[in-house]
Amino acid sequence: MLVSIIIPVHNQLPHIQNCLRALWRHTARTFPWEVVVVDNNSDGQTAAWLQSLGDRVHLIANGTNLGYVHACNQGAVAARGSYLLFLNSDTIPLPGWLAALVGAMEASPRAGAAGARLLYPDGRLQEAGSIIWRDGSGWNYGRGDDPWLPGYSYPRPVDYCSGACLMVRTDLFRRLGGFDTRYAPMYYEDADLCFGLRRLGRAVIYVPGAVVIHADGGTARAGGGQWRRYMDINRGKFVEKWRDVLRFHYPFAPENVERACCRLLYGEEK
Repeated sequence: MLVSIIIPVHNQLPHIQNCLRALWRHTARTFPWEVVVVDNNSDGQTAAWLQSLGDRVHLIANGTNLGYVHACNQGAVAARGSYLLFLNSDTIPLPGWLAALVGAMEASPRAGAAGARLLYPDGRLQEAGSIIWRDGSGWNYGRGDDPWLPGYSYPRPVDYCSGACLMVRTDLFRRLGGFDTRYAPMYYEDADLCFGLRRLGRAVIYVPGAVVIHADGGTARAGGGQWRRYMDINRGKFVEKWRDVLRFHYPFAPENVERACCRLLYGEEK
């Protein structure tokens, strides 16, 4: 069993340096894994550092910036593993992260994907799995809270987990055709993939034992001020594609957060 860790990169040299150094330091070799870095035409300093890594990574160097979605799909084509692990370059994996994700997937053959407990750099919770509301908007469960509260410390099925750290079975990813390129260059591709997996009868699970620090958009926002526009446009595309499923989701309201969090846990999925 091989895990392929796929990391798209565009500039932001300190981020990718910290990410890879933490990955190598905190990822045990209890099972084999490889690192596939897709460089989306980074500046000279970043590109040179990536080239200097030699065979420590499988480097794909693009002559243009293909965007996040296409880079992930490109990395998945080159990957050799039975699991794909999409990881943002602005993340810091903590000890035991990958073993927890693999363990959860191996223990649950029905699971199609798994995601991590994401923390902000200041230690607050960024996401313990995420909710999609009826209007297609997303909600990071627990955002800003104490990440170690009991409510965030048990595994459970979720609407989706962020593509900042998302493990997927390779055969299912390819069966779905990879990330849907209608969402290029970025945003909503992760939610869309998770909805596709659930349509295949597979679960998407939140794994609290996998803890990853995430700068929350450092990678995307380094590319300019277009990220909000992409998010708004792609939300519309997502709603159009999944309208038949979204009608069974809760509408956004503060009192619906816990209900929406537990919807899949108690078998309310249609």
